[in-house]
Amino acid sequence: KCQTQNPDKSQIGAHVQDIQQLKDSFQSIVFNHTLRSTNGLAHILATETLKRSETVYMVGGVPVYTERVVEAEWEREPD
Repeated sequence: KCQTQNPDKSQIGAHVQDIQQLKDSFQSIVFNHTLRSTNGLAHILATETLKRSETVYMVGGVPVYTERVVEAEWEREPD
């Protein structure tokens, strides 16, 4: 959706339009699709940050609550 100039009418259309407008500002840009199942950490960061009304800058690591959730998920997963 981000690689085309066609207008997007889905629920994320406004975000796609913003990206399409911003991508012309870069000399080089690559878009890759990531499966939802492999994007768990980003989801945790987004939802917890919204719940806490925080602004997070991940320089050198991730927030402690993210590490706790990931560790708990690893413990639940079978080998």
